[in-house]
Amino acid sequence: MTAEMVDIENTDAASPPVTRIVGQWVAGLKFDDIPKQSIASAKRSLLDGIGCGLYGSRQTWCHIATDVAEENSSQGPCGVWGRDKRVGPIDAALVNGTAIHGFEIDDLHHDTALHPAAVIIPAVMALAEARELSGKDVLRAVVAGYEVGIRTALCSAPEHKLKGYHITPTNGTIGAAAAAASALGLNGEAAADALGIAVTEASGLDSARRGAMTKRLHGGLGARNGVLAGLLAEKGFTGAKDGLEVDFGGFFSTLSANSDLSVMTRDLGARWYIDDMGYKAYASCGSSHTTVDCVMKLMADGLSADNLEHMEVRVARAGFANIGWDYVPDGIASMQMNGRFIIATQLLKGNVFVDQFTEERLEEPEAMALLSRIDFIHDPEIDALGLEKRHTARVTATLKDGRVLKTSRAQRTGSAEYPLSQDDLVAKFRSTGGVVVAEKAIEIIVASIDTLEDAESLKALAALLTG
Repeated sequence: MTAEMVDIENTDAASPPVTRIVGQWVAGLKFDDIPKQSIASAKRSLLDGIGCGLYGSRQTWCHIATDVAEENSSQGPCGVWGRDKRVGPIDAALVNGTAIHGFEIDDLHHDTALHPAAVIIPAVMALAEARELSGKDVLRAVVAGYEVGIRTALCSAPEHKLKGYHITPTNGTIGAAAAAASALGLNGEAAADALGIAVTEASGLDSARRGAMTKRLHGGLGARNGVLAGLLAEKGFTGAKDGLEVDFGGFFSTLSANSDLSVMTRDLGARWYIDDMGYKAYASCGSSHTTVDCVMKLMADGLSADNLEHMEVRVARAGFANIGWDYVPDGIASMQMNGRFIIATQLLKGNVFVDQFTEERLEEPEAMALLSRIDFIHDPEIDALGLEKRHTARVTATLKDGRVLKTSRAQRTGSAEYPLSQDDLVAKFRSTGGVVVAEKAIEIIVASIDTLEDAESLKALAALLTG
């Protein structure tokens, strides 16, 4: 039986050929198969992701990545966002993915902590320019990438994260390969090869969040690897067609533990995870956002930087690993990934977005004075609530006058439960994309994405993104 003919419903559950099944689904996905709601979700992700990329293109780490890309594939068919430069599709995916993930404002899937936009959108957009794809082709590929990437992250389970892997460049590489396979129109056999190639490319460690630029690179690495996997598979380069599920040296057997492989294929094509996406309202680690919401609530009740005596923040084990560590002033990422500094920022500045994180604040005396008054505690009771409530924060603030303020939040602002409206996303795009493109161009970009399925190519849209 060929990859295209795998019977998903009647496959032996004891040893399902997951890689082949997923490859077959990616190859067979048509634009008309995708619900209108999921197409709308893809457009929201494109708008937000491109805005994040335009803002990130102005950061030092993205300038360096662009210089390297230009030196190695100058005058290729693909634009570098925010820069009047052209490079090859592999390098375009690397640079633009680095830009999207370049300032902690890109989208976030709640149950997994995956940032799909940073790995999937640059891969698809690069191939769209290189191969002159239509708007429908782009939307189909984005949805395919999100579905496979999110399912891979769900299947990896928390153990993957707690081993020290950064989910976006590991699981995201698999999603980016699926997106590339869809964009390139690969058949089921070649799509499975692309996934098998991506399995051996997947990498990225969370130690990169402090004292280095490498965390910013993680989105770009995943996007680049996905495009490379797709292009190699298109030429006949083979990958392990059991690479996801094989019990030795496989993606899940090596990088995770106790993975439920049925997550990869259950309701595939019927359950659309892209509709669960959340979009960031704050420029900090997603694990901190419910805490920011709690602090904002307590500030409305009378809390301030001046009257705080002590604050206790109780979070799940994964959240504690993400943001509960002792602050070390070692680069902007350290501020954005540290719960104590993020709380201090909200208390002092009244907001946690891009303008609040600058090199000048790394050792800001007012912020440093607050850190010792804030404690993070791992609460096993929150672990027991399950993945859906993994970001729950329980905050208690004792004031200098003896008053005690308490609040908790299970879901963050910007999540599927408390979503940003379309108007909110457009306003965010004006703020992020506006650092590169003029107001008139912003209006055109927003309208172009809103009607993307009608576009015969992305040439006009892509030209605007270079600024």
